[in-house]
Amino acid sequence: MIIFNALQTGLNGGIGRYSYELSKQLYSDSSLDIKLVVREQELEKFNFAKKEDLIIVKNINNSRDRNIYEQFKLPKLIYKKYPDAIVHYPDSMAPLLSKNKVIITVHDLAFKAMNNIFTWKSKLWKNFVTAISIRKAYKIIAISDYTKKEIVRYFGNEYERKTEVIYNGFNDFSKEEINLGNVRKDLLDLKDKYILTVSTISPRKNIDGLIRAYNSSDCKNDYKLVIAGAYGWLYEDIIKLVDELGLKNNVIFTGKINDDELKYLYKQCSLFAYLSFYEGFGLPPLEAMSYGKICVVSNASSLPEVVGDAAIKVDPYNINEIRLSIENGLKASIIDTEKIIANTKRFSWEKCAEKTGCVYKIR
Repeated sequence: MIIFNALQTGLNGGIGRYSYELSKQLYSDSSLDIKLVVREQELEKFNFAKKEDLIIVKNINNSRDRNIYEQFKLPKLIYKKYPDAIVHYPDSMAPLLSKNKVIITVHDLAFKAMNNIFTWKSKLWKNFVTAISIRKAYKIIAISDYTKKEIVRYFGNEYERKTEVIYNGFNDFSKEEINLGNVRKDLLDLKDKYILTVSTISPRKNIDGLIRAYNSSDCKNDYKLVIAGAYGWLYEDIIKLVDELGLKNNVIFTGKINDDELKYLYKQCSLFAYLSFYEGFGLPPLEAMSYGKICVVSNASSLPEVVGDAAIKVDPYNINEIRLSIENGLKASIIDTEKIIANTKRFSWEKCAEKTGCVYKIR
């Protein structure tokens, strides 16, 4: 039996989506005997599963609640009822006291590679729990070749053999209709041409580099810059930078958005930019590509692996290179839409689930 922990659904953007989409696809595999651990608040999302196949958890309202429950209560519950089950935790931090065999998914090791952007408490906890989780994991899933190399780099060559690379899927929003009733008026009123980026606002996303490149370009006279995503750690510095550069009328912060708003922004944008210093995978460029959009992305970490030769790749530390690439992308008279969209076909949740199911069956 496999038990998939989907408690992060609704609590975490990237891992939450991974947890939901993968669990949904895995459940549809009739060859798997699988149960899903879900929050009571998310029951409606999991209506594709029989109630007897759900382990429903109450009173998980935030990540702190989830962490405590996963570490101290869930392992005991699972071992008591399903001592022979393999438990998949879709995160690099598995319960330290679990007696069941555990599979973990490592999305990135940013807390090691870019430890200056985490608080000391966060670094201490992540280093401690991740090291133990990787040692005790029965199998490790890495979401890109880059992430697997990071695991080997930081934890040793002995983990190479038990780490499987399985790419994320992605949600092809371009195939879905947009319910304009779910789109905020301020976004519907975005009549001007605009450059879009989608990410939580935090230091490793290099939003400040994008803003500086935009500010140094003549394109700011014709295009807005739309930054779509929740406010993360140190976001105040980004807001302050916009004020200092006199860009309050040019740069639009949407805050957290829903899927219909995200689809609308992708569809209407003139160019998509994603200039992170570090990503374990990077879903937003694929989502933008599904609309045939020109993408300017960082040439760092896993992003070249994900976008292939279907995007413009730049040094995220070189403001002038970012500026020139955005300007050239906006001026492009011929867009190879077929090539851009073709790259997205390499990734799907169906493929992700199929390969994950194979890992479960390895004994």
